[in-house]
Amino acid sequence: MSRILLIIFSISIFSSCITPKVYNELLDKHEIAKKNLSKNEKLILNLRETLDANERSINSLMSSIEKLRQDSTTLNNDLLACQNKYDDLSTAYDLLTSKSSRYMAEKAKETKELLEQLEKTQSELFAKEDQLKKSTAVLEEKERKLADSQNELELRSLRVAELEAIINRKDSMVTALKQKISKALIGLEGDGLTIEQRNGKVYISLEEDLLFASGKYEINQSGKQALDKLSDVLSYQKDLEILVEGHTDSIPLSGRGLIKDNWDLSVMRATSVVKRLTSNSNLDPTQLIAAGRSKFVPIMSNSSSEGRNKNRRIEMILSPNLDDLFKLLDE
Repeated sequence: MSRILLIIFSISIFSSCITPKVYNELLDKHEIAKKNLSKNEKLILNLRETLDANERSINSLMSSIEKLRQDSTTLNNDLLACQNKYDDLSTAYDLLTSKSSRYMAEKAKETKELLEQLEKTQSELFAKEDQLKKSTAVLEEKERKLADSQNELELRSLRVAELEAIINRKDSMVTALKQKISKALIGLEGDGLTIEQRNGKVYISLEEDLLFASGKYEINQSGKQALDKLSDVLSYQKDLEILVEGHTDSIPLSGRGLIKDNWDLSVMRATSVVKRLTSNSNLDPTQLIAAGRSKFVPIMSNSSSEGRNKNRRIEMILSPNLDDLFKLLDE
């Protein structure tokens, strides 16, 4: 600015001694200088404003830089703290990894032992299952056999009940038969005649004197009458088997005719009784059997006369026909 004023002052001094043309040129230059001055002032003003703005920007940047420095310091501190924490965590991690490795090794060992124990237990379980299956099969077989046995037992129980019913019916029949025979032969019982019921059978024993003369096999008249009464009772019993046995004492016979010994005598006497009984046409001959027993089935000792008298006898054994019973047993 001082330079411009100096120029203007110099022009004013020299204008008094210069030509108008030069003066006018100088004035023109002065005007141009003034315009340039004005432009420069505006430019300076703009520059100052720009400078101020730049200063403000610089100050703002400086503040930002300062803040960034502070933030950087804080970040450095945080980074250091994080680094320390990272180091601590890394150390802890390494320790944990080491412990974890040992722990995993121990657990691996425990796991292996547990797996081995599990496999052993599983094998034992499979063995128990196999044993259980076998036991179950055995049990089922036993249960089946038990059921079969129970069924068979029930069938046997039914058969036993049927058998008992048949036996009871036979026993009742035998009891009734004994009573009928006792009634038919009333007056003879106890006088050389005995009638007994044993083992489901009726035993009729007639001593020799009631039927025969000594050493003979022909039936006397009183014997015929007794046998006729007996045959009347037996003719109604179609379900009987009648065994007629001849018995003698032990004294030997010395006959020369038809009867040579006690065997012959016992057989002939039994046969005579059977023939007399079957003279009743209502009595089925197939129900009767004649047998000689000689001296070999005594009921008393032959050492006394009384004993020998008792041993010389005709014995009839009346047995119920047990065909129904045997059929049931065969089923």
